[in-house]
Amino acid sequence: MLMRDVAVALNGSLHLPDMLGQARRLLTKLVPADYTGLCIVSRGRPSTYEWVEEAGAPNALLARYAELQPDDFVLKSVVRQRDTVLRDSEMLPRKELEKSPLYLRSCELGLKLEQVLATLMTVQHGMYCGFTMYRDRRRPFSRKAQAALQLLSPSFVAAIYKSRHMDSPLTGDRLLDAMSRRQGFQFLVVAPPAFETRRSERATALLEKWFSKDERTRAGLPKPLLEHIKTLSQVDILMRPREHRLIFPRDDENLVVIFIELPESDGPRQWAMLLHEVPKSIPLPEELAQYLSAREMQIAWGLLRNWSPELIAKEFNITLHTAKTHVRNIYKALNCDNRVDFLYQAARLLRPI
Repeated sequence: MLMRDVAVALNGSLHLPDMLGQARRLLTKLVPADYTGLCIVSRGRPSTYEWVEEAGAPNALLARYAELQPDDFVLKSVVRQRDTVLRDSEMLPRKELEKSPLYLRSCELGLKLEQVLATLMTVQHGMYCGFTMYRDRRRPFSRKAQAALQLLSPSFVAAIYKSRHMDSPLTGDRLLDAMSRRQGFQFLVVAPPAFETRRSERATALLEKWFSKDERTRAGLPKPLLEHIKTLSQVDILMRPREHRLIFPRDDENLVVIFIELPESDGPRQWAMLLHEVPKSIPLPEELAQYLSAREMQIAWGLLRNWSPELIAKEFNITLHTAKTHVRNIYKALNCDNRVDFLYQAARLLRPI
């Protein structure tokens, strides 16, 4: 029950500090800890580390983190095993931990971070969420505590993802209108099972373009989208996928639909659907290119033009096996599930979705 309460709290606000403050209070009842810390890591050259104070990390430690970061054994451990919750005994032997700069500095500051439970969660391409729980006395985190945080990880990721997309002083309709104008998408807001409460100005034309009359209800709502909301609403909050997204392909473009459950503070529980058209033939953003070799950039160029592996092999005079290997390596390097996901990530960077 308490674990579900934490997941609900993580879904209770689009404003990250508010959400974390409530969730932390419940989480430390489930897994007792003296301190917690949450850091948004954006991959780049160099990577950036954004600590969220409301997560509960000691200010004295945060003020000196830049000098400690190169020797942070917690960070090095979770980077090697992303999306996996680790206990300190799985990071360093106890004797080495007590000699580490992070531990020694914590003792100097009167914090004495004796036990650690941490994970680095993938939010989206190039963005990660590091979450750490500390105890200032020798009482190791149990495997049960480790399993609990692992089970809650998708809820953390979904919360961070939504907050990065929609965190704003505005709320409700004003927020969606502002985002729609800034980011160029259309939107629908629906209260399950099929009661529409809001749609943007050009949403009707977009829906009529992508969904036939038979695919829409009398009110003009696409049946596939309503079915997806129904499915999401029935899934236990602890088991929901971290990103709710459908992609409808056509010859030269895709319709990307992102589903975001709105907080109850904006009224009865509703779902916002963000609708964005993405062309299939687009340039390779520099943010993606920097992680690819010269040959992989050539292959990525072909993927962005919707070339098949066979055509890629022919155009670059390589075997089909080599072409498929390059494609797999590109998806792995960019943390993409498949071609459509790769196209979506490229389009998002060219014009944030």
